[in-house]
Amino acid sequence: MTRAATWDSALVLGGGYAGMLAARVLSGHVRRVTVLEQDTSPGAAARPGVPQAHHPHALLARGAEQLEEFFPGIRAELRSRGCPVGDFAEAGRILFPTGWAPRQPVGVEVQLVARTVLEQAIRERVTALDAVTVRDGVRVERLLLRDEGEGVGVVVRPRGPDGEGGAGAAETILRADLVVDATGRGSRLPRWLTDAGHRLPESLVVDAKASYASRLYTLKEDPERDWNSSYQPTMAPSVPRGAVAVRIGPTEWLLGLLGAAGNTPPDDDEGFRAYAAALRNPDFLRIIDEGEPVGPVHRTHTTANRWHRYHRVRDWPDRLIALGDSVCAFNPVYGQGMTVAALQSRLLDSRLTRRAASGRLDGLGPAFQRGAAALVRGPWLLSTATDRAWQDTAIPLTSRIATGYLAALTARLPHHPGLYRRFVRTLQMLDSPASLASPAALAQLASIPSVARHQAACSCPAAHP
Repeated sequence: MTRAATWDSALVLGGGYAGMLAARVLSGHVRRVTVLEQDTSPGAAARPGVPQAHHPHALLARGAEQLEEFFPGIRAELRSRGCPVGDFAEAGRILFPTGWAPRQPVGVEVQLVARTVLEQAIRERVTALDAVTVRDGVRVERLLLRDEGEGVGVVVRPRGPDGEGGAGAAETILRADLVVDATGRGSRLPRWLTDAGHRLPESLVVDAKASYASRLYTLKEDPERDWNSSYQPTMAPSVPRGAVAVRIGPTEWLLGLLGAAGNTPPDDDEGFRAYAAALRNPDFLRIIDEGEPVGPVHRTHTTANRWHRYHRVRDWPDRLIALGDSVCAFNPVYGQGMTVAALQSRLLDSRLTRRAASGRLDGLGPAFQRGAAALVRGPWLLSTATDRAWQDTAIPLTSRIATGYLAALTARLPHHPGLYRRFVRTLQMLDSPASLASPAALAQLASIPSVARHQAACSCPAAHP
């Protein structure tokens, strides 16, 4: 993405994962990119604005490919920092209601990461760019859109200790050719746009009432532990509890207990252990009993799927871009958010490249938001189809069909490596969800053994290997 700059300046609101990717892209088109982040410089610590940083993460294969394009060598760098890479099926254990997933290689490599390590590695790369300046501890108070002659802009002030604008601190107006909102789930863009007179369509919200409680452990290396992750998914409507454990360093393991439909994992030692002990996958209890805890249990309830449908705003500003969780925040358990943000950043690069010859930004904002929405639709369908089944309201027919199909699919996965490979490639956003409804996949589903059908219906325990 090295090319002559076309525009003079851009402002990126938010210095997290999505904001840094946007800054990386903009540095190839704009002479001065200023990133405004309300948290102070995090170093290796978790930022207060990213509660999910305390919970397990993995880079989906599609997202990892895009990150490598933005930052050549980033996967090897993360690996050198202790983030393991392995074949999804060979290096991971998954226990479905009908049994364990096949441990045969599927040709899809996945990198497990600590969110703090990932953000720090990306931040170091981006801040080393001559075009990029990061200003930490700055709160954006308002968005300025009306005077296009002077460019778009924001009103900022130093962040106070309570997270609000510092009392008595002077406001400053910053102008630019382009403003990118990458402030995530807590974005105030809907309010700013409404205050500016824009009419916004109702946001779509699907809340599974999910929560996560996670704790870091150190474990002695064990040759018999030939896996880097272990997972027992929650599955609507009958399996509301689960967990995931990932290795994020040579001896560091992050264990996250999962709950849906209001099942909240405890954050005290005794309750945390009891919740893990009640799960069918024995790996989680072993980590607790054999490991040493590092720090407290961290819990979050901020998990609802929320889509701001900016692509439907009729008078969306030409010089305003919203991407990442600022547009659509997914239930984190599916791991789609980081990949969608990377793909939207690539889309921004493509849109700016098209306009480089003319230097005009007319229509950029609306065109980008339509493209960003197209990238959201597939992951949104996957994450909400089953999450709707946890809601107290009437479940739409499409969700009932999807839930039934998923039950049939997962019933077959332990017994059919080929179908599991299709499932993994879809999960990793390498293939379209349509691949799971191909004639070959449907034929495989039709051959589910009777015992698997029974287990799928009653969620009977499966024997541990």
